[in-house]
Amino acid sequence: MRSADLRSAADRYLAVLRRPSLALALVASLVGRMHESMIAFGVILVVTTDGSYADAGWVLAAYGAGGIVAAPLAARLADRFGHSAVLSLTAAGHAGAVLALAGGVGPVVPVAVVAGLLTPPLTPAFRSTLPRLAGEELRLTAFALESTVQEVVFIAGPVVAAAAAWLAGPRAALVVAAGATVVGVAGYLVAVARVAPREADGECTPDGGSGRRELLATPEVLRLMVGAAGFLLVLSVAAVAIVAAASGPSASAGAGILLGLSSLGSVLGGLWFGARPRVSALPRRFVALACGVAAIGLAAAAGGVVLLAVSALVYGTTIAPVGTVLFGRLSQVAEGSRATEAFGWMGAAMGVGGVLGDAGGGWLVTASPVLALAVAAGVALVTGALVRERRPSAV
Repeated sequence: MRSADLRSAADRYLAVLRRPSLALALVASLVGRMHESMIAFGVILVVTTDGSYADAGWVLAAYGAGGIVAAPLAARLADRFGHSAVLSLTAAGHAGAVLALAGGVGPVVPVAVVAGLLTPPLTPAFRSTLPRLAGEELRLTAFALESTVQEVVFIAGPVVAAAAAWLAGPRAALVVAAGATVVGVAGYLVAVARVAPREADGECTPDGGSGRRELLATPEVLRLMVGAAGFLLVLSVAAVAIVAAASGPSASAGAGILLGLSSLGSVLGGLWFGARPRVSALPRRFVALACGVAAIGLAAAAGGVVLLAVSALVYGTTIAPVGTVLFGRLSQVAEGSRATEAFGWMGAAMGVGGVLGDAGGGWLVTASPVLALAVAAGVALVTGALVRERRPSAV
């Protein structure tokens, strides 16, 4: 970018962060979502103390299944009864269940299901509130910033969990995750209540939910849900393939550096995209994602760690723009009292895509990481075709 472009980008992001309480809400939401990257590591640490990795896998599967079910349900309850009430109750319940997992209270698999079911709908709540916090002019930049800084959750979470376990034992990782959820939700509600009380208190609709069903049945929303599922499926397959391409048959810790580079690329790509708000058709974003995945496939076929590292960084730059357009477009078509539930369904769709991608990616890389990446690139192209609109829309 030229210096003038850099100043313009900085001005837009500063304008977003200067909006009343938006910075506090963003930081608090990140703290409240830190459990997303801490609990898996914490469960593995705790369960493998006396059990096996297979046992930990069952616990994580149970937790994930509960979370997928809870995403639209909790978001709908937040729309109907208010963000404040639902977020507060689910944060307390989720923290209690995670502490029970840490303390070995009760059978771990059912407790994990309960923990997943009580996951606070903080992400859909924040994304449904963000347009009001940022204002229409800065909507896309705000979603780009949110999509970008979310990478902090996946970078910092495991580090915090590892530090807690090292200082105070394996169970401390889950204790810190539970505490972060409560603190983050509380901070978010304080920030939102100051500037957007209607979002914090929720808005009930008199139709008993029929308006929501009509919303979720529209072709445009369904296309966005397909896009969300395909997006996470591609990311999950690519992540497994990157590790396999760098490590060989047995995963090595060094492969985490490549995943970190893809996260760094996502940060850079998200910041660049959000600084230049414009009309951007979603299929075009998926084509760029497919090209990024293909670049890793070519690097894996050619061999060489340096080439893989560069391609991982390039691939990462295509990630956040897809999420930005998905979230921005959904916020336009699902405004008002139905927005939180719509984002909840999008979270569930992403969860399903992630599960399919993890399973499919693990199966594909046993044949070849290059094959897995080729399939992922193909899925991105197919998804882009499925989400195509008759007329491109500004987001």
